[in-house]
Amino acid sequence: MVVVDLDPELIPLVGSWRLVSMVGRYSDTGESVNFLGARPEGRMVLEPGGRIMFLLAKADRRSPESAADRAVLFDAMAAYSGLVRWSGKGEFIIAVDVSWHPGWNGEQRRFFSLIGDRLIVRTPEQPSPRLDGRVGVGEVVFEREG
Repeated sequence: MVVVDLDPELIPLVGSWRLVSMVGRYSDTGESVNFLGARPEGRMVLEPGGRIMFLLAKADRRSPESAADRAVLFDAMAAYSGLVRWSGKGEFIIAVDVSWHPGWNGEQRRFFSLIGDRLIVRTPEQPSPRLDGRVGVGEVVFEREG
């Protein structure tokens, strides 16, 4: 087991967080996309040892009956995990070691804001597998559980 000394700046993020929304914005047009619909399901969990996990999915998904259905399920979710480290005020880097999409493996920089029990996590402007390679930003909002 790898244990990381979690930076004090990240300690308030330790715990389980319920997904509220996941929105992407194309940089070239400003268009917003609710990737997982208006009521997505999911969690972010940050362990005290520095392991962070995201599992995000569209609500009301159905069991697949064909290869095409499985592809739809793949596009209706996101999941990745890795070790997190603080990288400056309001930001962290995840060393992603496993992901639902290989394009997310490696280092992923994130910006965050914590307002009471609401956590907002944003991506920097970057090409995204979710945006068909177009450049954009993502914003994911969570509420603390428990």
